[in-house]
Amino acid sequence: MKRIGIIVNLNSRKYKLAKKRDDCYEKLGGDYVMVRYTHSIDEIADVATEFKRAGMDYIAPCGGDGTLHHVITQFNKIYQNNLPPFLILKGGTMNNVATSINLKGDAESILKRAIETIKADNALPAIERKTMSINNTYCFLFGNGLVADFLERYYTIGKSYTKLVKLIYESIVEALFNKNSNFFKGFDGSITCDLQTLPYTNVLGLLAGTVETVGMGFYPLYRANEKNDSFHVIVCAMAPKDLAKNIVKLKKGTPIRHEKFYENTIKTIDIHSDKTFAYTMDGDLYYADGTLQVTTGINVHFVVV
Repeated sequence: MKRIGIIVNLNSRKYKLAKKRDDCYEKLGGDYVMVRYTHSIDEIADVATEFKRAGMDYIAPCGGDGTLHHVITQFNKIYQNNLPPFLILKGGTMNNVATSINLKGDAESILKRAIETIKADNALPAIERKTMSINNTYCFLFGNGLVADFLERYYTIGKSYTKLVKLIYESIVEALFNKNSNFFKGFDGSITCDLQTLPYTNVLGLLAGTVETVGMGFYPLYRANEKNDSFHVIVCAMAPKDLAKNIVKLKKGTPIRHEKFYENTIKTIDIHSDKTFAYTMDGDLYYADGTLQVTTGINVHFVVV
């Protein structure tokens, strides 16, 4: 009998808002699941060890994209590059990886469909997605400059869909009409993509990923899965007002032609700065001490039911 190991991030926003019963997944999955709950990243490795010993056939993280990249990273250390397929039980605000693989429904409906498929003695269909590697951590989206600054502002005002929509609108207005805004200070330093150093000393922002979407209906990384061994990167050194004027193209995933806009499919990014700078991996914020490298990471199989 195939079994699913479920790891629940108790800190995920959707899990808290839903006020789920502590045993909701056990009741839904019965003998087909093993469920473990975590309060911190430090607890993931122990769950991975337990799931490996128990021979779980599928791993089901319940949380957002941040939870997913932590689970993949920690589980890969235990499974030593021999990961089972992952079943995403959507529990985040954006769930960009789930959107990228066209996984429909909420966590309960996804798990229910998976259990029904297993009960029918059918294999769960899976597709492959690349990751990026940063400091031995695997992720699907990376950004710095405006990308990280936007998230910092968003987390300061409090996470909610309504506040996010309002912040996007306010940022566009600010870009168009407030040329002295500190919000668009960008990033000072050098960026090298596959050994090509870009001709910019200040960029508004950099965004890279192996999934096309960043949420809210935006698909700027439309070439994310164009090549099996590369990810899509866009680097914007335009004035804020010029970026705002191209916001529809970014949303739709349409090419932008501008001398201060770079985009390509690549394997490595090297970033250097004289200052500490913020960056994001799948919505989580980190800080680099002047130097950072982004490379292609491992491939992961995701169940689609």
